[in-house]
Parts: sequence; structure tokens; C-alpha cells
Amino acid sequence: MDNKVNVALTFYSEAYESSIHSYTLPEEQLIYTALPAEALAKCEQEKDRTPVLILAENKLAGFFVLDAGEAVKEYIKRSGALLIRSYSIHPDYQGNGIGKKSLKLLPSFIKKHFPTKNEVVLGVNHKNTAAQHLYKRSGFVDTNRHIFGSQGKQFVYQMDIKKA
Repeated sequence: MDNKVNVALTFYSEAYESSIHSYTLPEEQLIYTALPAEALAKCEQEKDRTPVLILAENKLAGFFVLDAGEAVKEYIKRSGALLIRSYSIHPDYQGNGIGKKSLKLLPSFIKKHFPTKNEVVLGVNHKNTAAQHLYKRSGFVDTNRHIFGSQGKQFVYQMDIKKA
């Protein structure tokens, strides 16, 4: 995909429901993230979770959740942070710069829709080197903190929204 592809972040809407439910990932990626349909179901149960779509030319290219709930405190003690959960890029769009573009759009998206938030954090599995590289190239920094998730050690990455 060339650099002229229009990438946008938008809140989930039912117009994308069929795309969400047909969204799949390879087994080797599913150990690190949830499918959008599973993450969306949790969003419906927990109101602090906001599903976000990554669109490329108005087609679903990726998905993640912004969590403002109590779980954020496991990653960072300061207030004013959002936690990224269930981040993925659909296999049809992987390797095309969509992930990097989506993460570069994140600061302005958060400033616009979550004006009281000043940083975003996430946990990335210590074995998931592809995701680590993507996050670092996109403005996240390793906090040198670790948490332990269902698949073992995770590095805690952070992005300062106000400086981005």
C-alpha cells in the first residue's frame, strides 16, 4: 500500500459490525491480542472501554480499545492515562504502514475526544518483537516496567499525548 492511503481513527459504529465479526488473525498473533468481536463484547460490559476502528480508505483495517478504567493503574500510577487494549491490524493490511499511521494519529484523536487524558500506555509481550518495533517507531517509549499477563512478561510502553 502506498503512502497516499487515507488512514483514519473512528469510534465503532454498527455500520462495521459485519466487518468486525469476519475479522480474523493468524494463530501466532491471537496469543497476543483479542479478536475485535471479543474485545467489543467486553466494551459492552465495561463502560470505561471505548472501541476504536482503524480505517484505510473507509474499510476496516484494524482495531483497538481505549480503556479508562481501573486496569490503567496496573500499568501506570499517574492519573490521566488511557490503556490501549486488543490492538491489531487485519492481515490484509499488515506490512503496509497502516499500523504506524494509526498510532501517529492517536495523539490528536485522544486530544480531541479525551481532552482530560495526557498519556496512553500499553503492555506488549516480551516475545512480540514486531509489535515492540511498531510501537517504538510510532512514538511510544519503554518505561522499563514489566507486568505479567496471560502470556507471560509484558513490557509497559507509554506515549505522552501532550508532547506528541
